[in-house]
Amino acid sequence: MADDERDTTGKDSDRLEEVHKRALRRFDLFLPEMEWREHALLCRRFISIPGAMWDGPWGEQFANSIRVEIDKVSKGVDKLIQDYRANRIVPDFRPAGTSGDEETADTLDGMHRADAYHFKSMQAWDHAVEEAASGGFGAWRLANDYADPLDGDNDEQRINPGSIIVDADQRVYFDPEAKAYDKADARFAFVLTFKTKDALEEEFDDAAQTTWPEGFERPGYEWFTPDGAVIAEYYEVETKREERLVFTHRLTGEEQRWWASEVSAEDRRQMEMDGWTYTRRKRDRRRIRKYVMSGAEVLDDCGPIAGSRIPVVPVYFKRAVVEGVERVRGFVSKLMDAQRIYNAKVSKLAETDALSPREKPIFAPSQMPGNLATMWADQDINRHPYALAEPLIDEATGQIVSAGPTGQVQAPNVAPITAALLQIASADLAGETDDGADEVIANTSAEAMDIAATRIDAKSGIFLDNVRQSVQCGGEIYLGMVPEVYVEPGRKIETMSEDGADGTATLQEPVIDKRTGEYKLRNDFGNGRYKVIVDVTEATATRRDKTVKQMLNLASVSISAQDLDGAKAAIITAGLNMDGEGMDDFAKWNRQRAVQMGLVEPNEEEKAAMEQAAQQPDPTAELAAAQSEALKASAVKDVAQAQESESKIALNEARALQAAAKAKSDAEQPNLMQRTLGKLRLPFGQQ
Repeated sequence: MADDERDTTGKDSDRLEEVHKRALRRFDLFLPEMEWREHALLCRRFISIPGAMWDGPWGEQFANSIRVEIDKVSKGVDKLIQDYRANRIVPDFRPAGTSGDEETADTLDGMHRADAYHFKSMQAWDHAVEEAASGGFGAWRLANDYADPLDGDNDEQRINPGSIIVDADQRVYFDPEAKAYDKADARFAFVLTFKTKDALEEEFDDAAQTTWPEGFERPGYEWFTPDGAVIAEYYEVETKREERLVFTHRLTGEEQRWWASEVSAEDRRQMEMDGWTYTRRKRDRRRIRKYVMSGAEVLDDCGPIAGSRIPVVPVYFKRAVVEGVERVRGFVSKLMDAQRIYNAKVSKLAETDALSPREKPIFAPSQMPGNLATMWADQDINRHPYALAEPLIDEATGQIVSAGPTGQVQAPNVAPITAALLQIASADLAGETDDGADEVIANTSAEAMDIAATRIDAKSGIFLDNVRQSVQCGGEIYLGMVPEVYVEPGRKIETMSEDGADGTATLQEPVIDKRTGEYKLRNDFGNGRYKVIVDVTEATATRRDKTVKQMLNLASVSISAQDLDGAKAAIITAGLNMDGEGMDDFAKWNRQRAVQMGLVEPNEEEKAAMEQAAQQPDPTAELAAAQSEALKASAVKDVAQAQESESKIALNEARALQAAAKAKSDAEQPNLMQRTLGKLRLPFGQQ
């Protein structure tokens, strides 16, 4: 067994030795690039280090002269960086074809923002953009790391979408045969890192302290070199024929694709028990293998890493391939000569003014006795109202030859050629670095100011589009790493909205598609195709400010058109996009109004609250119903009382009519007794 281990170790050692030799041979291919890489370093030093504008042969001509630096070039670089930061560029993941879904794409967006915030990737992006703007080339890399490095029991990993690389023009080298901007066609790449001797011994106990050959000699201005060595991270593309397993579910027809090396025999049996069948296919698999090397040996074989692309993202200011060699330049490159001439001529003026500040009178020694000489020397300090001098007398004749100075040293005039060069250099620098459109000019319309600002911003358009391509490259590398890093079914992962709100998502979450009613797995990154779309857009705060202004203008127009609902919706939208101190409660209240109007879709929490509110009785509704019933009862009572009153009136009227009829009847007929007596008396009277 021991002999087998020794044989294996020996074969591996031979393989690593061959890898190291191959890497050294490939690094020699970068010699044609060293010219522009050294120039890129000069450009970055030119605007970053005091005194660097006089480095090299140019400054040697003025070794004993005044050398001033009036930095005008940095103004243009700062404008490029300002335009980039005011127009943040981020990747947008979208489904490609029918195999992807919108919800998983949204999860990818949220994951990328959360990972970038967790690892502070924005620092790496900003640094790469700044190096590209000044020197012409910058870069950052992607890497996977433990979600909690301090928890030894947690093996979950996250992707860092932006790990910083400093001095990229000296440290990052891609395959010279790769011609694509994003280096997607590169076969290999190097990332060099300087480490002190102590750091090397701590990380690699028995590592040889042999620095990686960087390929060119340092310029003479590198006076201090720390005690350490350069190591190289070597990325190499490997393409091998591997077996691909295509699983198909018997009932749903859903398909899943896995490499045979990623699925164990036990997992296959379990999937077969769950209703899956699979077929085998041979496919070419592209993997990236990483090594760490010194100048003498391979220090670490890191093995295959996540993704199928070299995880290094280049950023260029201006890139061209001339005579088969890639050449890069930054904003500073073409302005260095104009800046040097400007500084040289301003220095000449300063030197002239310092050495000859005014005209100087010339006297004979006999004209300046000790007391008068002191008076002249102190006249600028004591401000004497007058000055004295002995007359110059001809000894032969005794006549005064000169009562004052014999002559004057004239103050030098500025040479016409110096003035012309100063004017030309100043005009050239102003044409490239002027940002006058940012200044408010009196009596100038807003439209004219916008046109001027657009003209100025057009200078950064090409650079921002290059940054857009780099961000798209970073998004595609991230997308390729996700299926190999976020693989645990049921794992809760962090997400973040565009506004910075935290959220969570579940990996490979079983759901029922609302549109088709089919069973599927949401956030299953191993199945489904997605693409990266990147646009140059304004920063979120800037877009919000514009939205507020547009909505308020729309509200004013809606009120004029008597569209009160439209005006209300516009005002609520403006409130949703406002941001400031102490506006949290207002924002919550305003969002509730927007949800009630149907202006925005409710989130899960709001949906749950609305459903709960719908199930519980509404006190207001109950009060309204009770009031309605009371009003109905009161109305019925009033009707009954009215009917009773009508009945009483009718009864009284009937009684009155009856009484009247009786009275009339009594008045018209004689009394019964009288009629009876009358009948009885008549016979007697006749008798």
